[in-house]
Amino acid sequence: MKPINVPTIPLNAAIARVTRFREQLSKQASEATVIPRAILIPINDLMAIIEKYSSVDDEGNVTNSLQGVRAYFAVKLTDEKLDDDITALIVAVDKNGKDIIPTTDTGLGNPGDDSEIYDFTKPCPDVCDPESPLYIP
Repeated sequence: MKPINVPTIPLNAAIARVTRFREQLSKQASEATVIPRAILIPINDLMAIIEKYSSVDDEGNVTNSLQGVRAYFAVKLTDEKLDDDITALIVAVDKNGKDIIPTTDTGLGNPGDDSEIYDFTKPCPDVCDPESPLYIP
């Protein structure tokens, strides 16, 4: 595995942050509220966004026009009889830090029409790793 140069934090600091997050939310939520633990972002979906905004020049150099992606937390009503799922909507972010969201709206409300807002994340609970040290009860 190649080393990468991105910011990291020690495990004990990460555990403290996750614990603090859950404690703060639990003070604001009712007992019946399911507090989200994490959001799984499938790598293949991220790679598809990266590919969409990548180009290759005549010499084979790959360039990308993105700074990254932004995740907006959202609540999706899945079924009237079930709890709402907390998810994250993913939006590509350009080199200037702006969301890439076309403002054309057909008004038809068809899912995915003229949209760059992606809904492929999976919430935890549901898709979790209960053995992870960051899975705080």
